[in-house]
Amino acid sequence: MARHRKIVVEAIIPAPVEMVWERSQDPVEHVRWDIRFNDIRYREDRDDRGFSLMDYRTRIGFGVTVAGIGRYLQNSPPHHSTFEFESDDWKSLITRGRGIWLYERSGEGTYFKTVYDYGVRYGLAGRLIDYLVFRRLMQLATEWGFETLRLWGAGNDSFLARRSGRLGFARFFIARFLGKRSASGAATSWLGTGQESRMRIQPSTEVGDSLSLAYNQELPGNLPNTRDESSGDLA
Repeated sequence: MARHRKIVVEAIIPAPVEMVWERSQDPVEHVRWDIRFNDIRYREDRDDRGFSLMDYRTRIGFGVTVAGIGRYLQNSPPHHSTFEFESDDWKSLITRGRGIWLYERSGEGTYFKTVYDYGVRYGLAGRLIDYLVFRRLMQLATEWGFETLRLWGAGNDSFLARRSGRLGFARFFIARFLGKRSASGAATSWLGTGQESRMRIQPSTEVGDSLSLAYNQELPGNLPNTRDESSGDLA
């Protein structure tokens, strides 16, 4: 995976860091604002490294659902959380990847950031689709979710229903894809290294060290076909 093509999203959420942590870590709360998922549930089993597993489901229309699994690798409440995700579903372009959630107190709110990357299936065709449109789709879907969480954090629950539909997101995606910038104060996103910040927030030493650690290592070697189905490693 290209070092400069990670998905990076950040926002200032007008809510205490403990609330932002809960709304992003609790599966029931998470799906209320994150348009990428329709259902997230913890499973009773663990993987061969002892990590608890979660099932992800996303409905993409016409009765079609894409399935995947995820796991949290390391949590340091309420500062950072690293995670992995993967899918054996042929309908998913994504094979496996890794990411991190970062939480930093900022004034009366919370600086919230995620950085993640993934590999794709279907060889050259899959990488081309990812380069041309799919990675931007994932980037902007994540940004849309962060903005929904920001508006929710401001105390207006009505935004959860108003922003849950795909039509509103489709209009947003087209506008941003064609070059429209995010509004002042809104969540923002880009493809980059993950080390930069457009909000000019300097993370604490602990958060900065966690970010560097999470993104200067390869995907776990016991996940098969990482090299076969992706364009490299997470570094």
